[in-house]
Amino acid sequence: MKFNIQYSIFNIQHSTRRGFTLVEMIIYIAFFAVLSVLAVNATIMVMKSFYTLRLNQSVNQSATVALERLSREIRNAYDIDTANSTLGSSPGRLTLNTKDSVGANTTMEFYMDASSQLRLKEGGVEKGALVTKSVTLTNLVFLSISMTNSKAVKVEMTLHDSRATTTQAVKFYDTIVLRGSVH
Repeated sequence: MKFNIQYSIFNIQHSTRRGFTLVEMIIYIAFFAVLSVLAVNATIMVMKSFYTLRLNQSVNQSATVALERLSREIRNAYDIDTANSTLGSSPGRLTLNTKDSVGANTTMEFYMDASSQLRLKEGGVEKGALVTKSVTLTNLVFLSISMTNSKAVKVEMTLHDSRATTTQAVKFYDTIVLRGSVH
């Protein structure tokens, strides 16, 4: 007995035309659109993460440089010039009495300028900014701490950086003892 596939219930007709049907094209386009949206969103997320990382690096590097210089100069100072300092409020100003490289008395002054940059004056001469141009200070407070045998300075500062739609603000604190103030 011969079985003829042409008349069976499993009759599948094959088209001799080549190409895609309209339904197949719509499915492929929808699949491509979904993949494209996912790829674009992933790229945007990576770029935002990159900008955030760059801002963190910028703020942390500026804080490291500024706090290291503040720490070094405060440690080397023998007294705080309270008459020329603004202590306990922002924007603060810290004037230190210290010795220069040849042993003569001089002053070191840390302050925030009109463009919100942390700046340094040595002996009344401007030495420049201690943070990068893109980083600004939104808070700078110096507190004097006096103990029976020594003095210390507590530094509070908030650094801010912003690029495009991403911003970063971080608070930093440090307390430094004036080594020259020990009696």
